[in-house]
Amino acid sequence: MRQHKILSIVTMALFLLVFLQQCWHFIPVKPLKGAWVVDSCPRFVFKDFMSGEWQKGIDRYVKDHHGFREPAIRLYNQYVWGLFGQSTNGDVVKGREGWLYERYFVEDHYQSRMYEFTDTPEELLAGFDAEARRLALLQRVLDSLGTTLFVQISPGKDIVYPEYLPPQGEMNRPMGPQAYKVYPALFDRYGVRYTDICAWFLSIKDSVPYRLMPQTGTHWSNIASVYAFDSVMRYMQHLGGPSIPSVSIGTPYAARARGTDYDMGDLLNVVFTPRGKGNMYVEVKAVPSDMPKPKLIVIGDSFFWNILYNFPLDQLFAYTHYWFYNNTIYYDPDHDNVSQVDLAEALREADYVMLSYCTAQLYSLSNNFSVKALEALGIPID
Repeated sequence: MRQHKILSIVTMALFLLVFLQQCWHFIPVKPLKGAWVVDSCPRFVFKDFMSGEWQKGIDRYVKDHHGFREPAIRLYNQYVWGLFGQSTNGDVVKGREGWLYERYFVEDHYQSRMYEFTDTPEELLAGFDAEARRLALLQRVLDSLGTTLFVQISPGKDIVYPEYLPPQGEMNRPMGPQAYKVYPALFDRYGVRYTDICAWFLSIKDSVPYRLMPQTGTHWSNIASVYAFDSVMRYMQHLGGPSIPSVSIGTPYAARARGTDYDMGDLLNVVFTPRGKGNMYVEVKAVPSDMPKPKLIVIGDSFFWNILYNFPLDQLFAYTHYWFYNNTIYYDPDHDNVSQVDLAEALREADYVMLSYCTAQLYSLSNNFSVKALEALGIPID
């Protein structure tokens, strides 16, 4: 009987502690990584109370706000990851020798992402062909306006380091076309300007003293992105556009993995975040210059964040407007979304327009930018 009383008191104390934490957050906890929508506390309405909707809203709110929610989730995720090697969000896949991969890179490598868009290779290839032809047309139109358009293909981790991928599972559907293997040939056919960073990375991966892709991250490593974008800027000027101020790249140094170099580890939201081995890093500084700075618009995926983190772009360009997946706009004080932009005016004003997509995101290349841009400029689309 004494033991039952002690157990009851301890249980009540734990519930009280959770309640107090929910109300006052008196013990700081590490926030979870990632993005999600948190329900707000529903306002009491008698009609909703009678129908049960208010109670459902309260239940969702408590689940999102109860005390010690974050460490409880991390503890559960640690149990699932440690015992079964699976992430609870399904986005992180455990590869060989402690390497982590984002799921859609693994799926694209072994089967292609075709089935997320269509069930027929013919329809997918027709879409690729139409997009390449639109970009070629848009490129010619923008050339006449003094704006240089080009595509930059960022490296997929599965392409640069396939040796650490998890074993291939059973495939219940045929292998589909892979965008990365199709688009370069189409660009060559229609004359679309592009840079293929993947081919370069594959040629140097065994000769450089650092990892081109981090062990516990999904993007290119910070140091690799620095050298890559330095080359991209040289390519931009080779195209005949305005000059870009030079940069000074420092001496590489070894350090613990940081930032996006362990974003996959962070996304696990476990107690003991796998950081993997360290990597090398390098500092970038702009060389002082009085030359006019060009204007840059970037439409693309999350690989460009590494460039924003490592380059003093405000000292190299008059502005760098980042149209994330041709939707949300970053680093533009006047606009938050592409829908707010006068597209024709923005394209006429820019000096460079870069479509920056990694291999696994090429399936939705430009995110309808080519269609909207041609429409805004009054160019009929075939």
